[in-house]
Amino acid sequence: MANEAPKIGLDNVVVAKVLSDDANGITFDTVIPLKGAVNATVNPNSDVAVDFADNGPFFSASNRGNTELTLEMIDVDVDVLAAMLGQKKVNGVTVETPLDQSSDYALGFRVWLAGKDANGNNRYQYFWYAKGKFSVPETGGETKTDSLNFGHISVTAQFVQTQFVPNGQETGTICTHIRTDDPSVPASVKTNWFNAPVVSVTSDDSELTVTAAYADSKVTFTGAKDSGASFVFAQGSVIDGQTIGVLDENGALVKGTYAVGTTASTAPTIVFTPDADAETPVSGFVTSGLKDSFGVGATPMIDSSL
Repeated sequence: MANEAPKIGLDNVVVAKVLSDDANGITFDTVIPLKGAVNATVNPNSDVAVDFADNGPFFSASNRGNTELTLEMIDVDVDVLAAMLGQKKVNGVTVETPLDQSSDYALGFRVWLAGKDANGNNRYQYFWYAKGKFSVPETGGETKTDSLNFGHISVTAQFVQTQFVPNGQETGTICTHIRTDDPSVPASVKTNWFNAPVVSVTSDDSELTVTAAYADSKVTFTGAKDSGASFVFAQGSVIDGQTIGVLDENGALVKGTYAVGTTASTAPTIVFTPDADAETPVSGFVTSGLKDSFGVGATPMIDSSL
């Protein structure tokens, strides 16, 4: 996957009210779309502190503070905004008081990235910020002159970690995000991303085994999880001669190219095509450096006759 891509657009802003959040789980109300996204700016207030000893920098540690998100919109529906800010609205009149308390909301949005994915489709980054409170936005206006100066609304939220701590995490979740051109993301996750806030991830740590077969002048490495879970091979872990390899009768590496399957499957493959003048493959190997999309290394296969 090519990671280098500038951001060129923003849309699909959605919010969902947090109904409950405790050690047993977190629940949300129905997702509400907010039309008219202009800009989203997230400040995680992250820094790195350095401690000094022995006359020099000795130790460093990273720190993340409160996550502040500022959302600029053309406008926000008055009923939705009142609900987000904990304000009372009766007979069309919105009443603001100093005792209003904002409810907790999750917020999601989509960022358009330049370029295309492997299938020629636009590529995006999807976000969910799990739990935050919005503050009352500034308001006002200005007189019209010879040219129009459009006024927008900006709302700011402070996001915190969830009280619910998903399995495999030490703390709650602040944010989740994916790239649509990342082959390790299951299609169902992309399709359902904005149907409900995403707070936790599914992992499968079961054993990864790999078999190899030679047919039609190609060597196909096929993976399988003990659990039967769908996955893809992590493309960056496919390193010829190190994590995976094809050998000739003298035990030398056969030169060629690897094609890694990019669609999550219960039987993903890596197909090796020898160069035209390469020796005939007779065996293959993989090491634990070859990983699946869950980060599990393959059970070593030192010498598999083809």
